[in-house]
Amino acid sequence: MDERNPAVKPKLSKKQRRKRQQRKQLFAAVAIIAVVAAIVGGVLVFNSWRSKQIGTLPADQRVTAVVDGKETEVAPYAACELGVDGCGQGKPFELPVGGAKEITVKVPQDVADHDWSLLKVYEDPGANSEDYFKPNEMHEVTIPLVSDKKSQDGKNPSLTVVEIHTVLVGKGKDGDQSPFGTVWSIAPKR
Repeated sequence: MDERNPAVKPKLSKKQRRKRQQRKQLFAAVAIIAVVAAIVGGVLVFNSWRSKQIGTLPADQRVTAVVDGKETEVAPYAACELGVDGCGQGKPFELPVGGAKEITVKVPQDVADHDWSLLKVYEDPGANSEDYFKPNEMHEVTIPLVSDKKSQDGKNPSLTVVEIHTVLVGKGKDGDQSPFGTVWSIAPKR
């Protein structure tokens, strides 16, 4: 320090200036690393939390039945936690079809992005069929109300029930995530 002017600082040597500059750079690098680590940690925690959340519970999922352009939402016939006894089932949804020739069933994304199956039951068991779909393979299926297969009496059997089956993640009795067998049952009504 200058004795004449106490506010004037002594001149630093090159080595001292270089060390001071290196400390500033090190501090900046550590601060950047800390910020990046905090962001990455926050994203990982959020993703972990998000993956444990259930969007729509199985019992609240709806399929859409379309007859002559009119859409009808259908609630599950059954949404039962797998391996748990005492699951009640409802009645098949009676869908008025009038003189329509076919119905279209649309499944929600939560169903379409899982394996699911479509069971078609006709008056003659020989006309029954079941189709299996892989994730995102199919979002809607059109079903004839009268089978093109003839029964033994020479008539074409009518569709009596359509069922959509899948396994979805829901909340079990203990509040944790659990698989639920979910079924929608639609009975065309003439």
